[in-house]
Amino acid sequence: MLRSVLATAVAATVLTAVPAAAAEIGGPVDLGTLPGGLTSVGLRVNHHGTVFGTAYDAALDEHGARWDAAGRISELRPLDGYDTVRAAAITEAGVAIGSSMDTVISGRATLWDASGVPVALPLPDEFPHHPFSEAVAGSEHGVVAGFVYGAPGPDTVVRWDTTRGTVTELGFGRVRAMNEAGAVIGWYGDQPRYWDPAGHLVELAAGGSLADIDDAGTVVGTSGAHAAKWDSTGHLTVLDTTWESSSARAITADGTIVGEVTGKDHQTRVARWDPAGRLTVLATPDGVPSRFTAVSRTGVVLGELDWRTSVVWTADGRLSVLPLPPVADAYCHGYGLTDWEVTGVCSVPGGNSHAVVWRLGEPVGS
Repeated sequence: MLRSVLATAVAATVLTAVPAAAAEIGGPVDLGTLPGGLTSVGLRVNHHGTVFGTAYDAALDEHGARWDAAGRISELRPLDGYDTVRAAAITEAGVAIGSSMDTVISGRATLWDASGVPVALPLPDEFPHHPFSEAVAGSEHGVVAGFVYGAPGPDTVVRWDTTRGTVTELGFGRVRAMNEAGAVIGWYGDQPRYWDPAGHLVELAAGGSLADIDDAGTVVGTSGAHAAKWDSTGHLTVLDTTWESSSARAITADGTIVGEVTGKDHQTRVARWDPAGRLTVLATPDGVPSRFTAVSRTGVVLGELDWRTSVVWTADGRLSVLPLPPVADAYCHGYGLTDWEVTGVCSVPGGNSHAVVWRLGEPVGS
């Protein structure tokens, strides 16, 4: 029996006119690559302008890369015995969180502090037969969430406390996201999983697919074919039933939810639900379809138009296209953002691509 009240959308507001452009965006600023390397990509950025991504070295090996706010690059090598780095997160202190991976897609959860030396996160004693691990999310308090895997047991979600040097097994599954309190969401098979900060499994009404969690413990995702949210006790609210389908993809600090809606025309549009549940479909020129990529903590949305043009919407819905480099047939793609910066990748002469940043404005207090 459903334990929650299903709520339909309060009111749907669609921005039909193309809004005025936001303040001029600076960039893209080419961050370059490792000495002798040709290709790099920026994937995560913190509010101090530190970028975490990957880059090829002169031997064509793909390693981690970290750029400081001045654009200086440092190499983040994988652990010994591994080949590449998979980026997961960058903290405000600049600690890079990710995984050292090998060619057969097995890995080890890894941290890189200011020294750039890779440190393996420990495997839990309770699962000695899980030889591999991956990090997925991290907090500013030194907690990392991920999973361990490898025969003979099922994939198992774990939480590392790097300040205490401990690792805790939470249960079977894989991780999607974690909040600052240490609550973790993920899935096991076709079932959603939500562990509270104490490690207890929370039952989610009606089930669904989970995408993000805020610091209050509100989880967003999809239930059935529609965007939904669950509170910290597992009670469900369906956000919209007016569109053919919808999905909630992220939640910001003030409870604003961002995701996508799809109409009978089969076109997908980026949408936002305010904390009261009011739906706004973010405007695009001439009804061009849009896709969600990421959102900043105050509601700046990064997405794509028609699968090929990276754009941002400000918190009040104004649309701006991320500028391209002055290169013939240039392309760019944004991956991560803060309130005033986007990181991603752009083509450069020679047919290669480099990590870049775009500046959306000046940091508060600068």
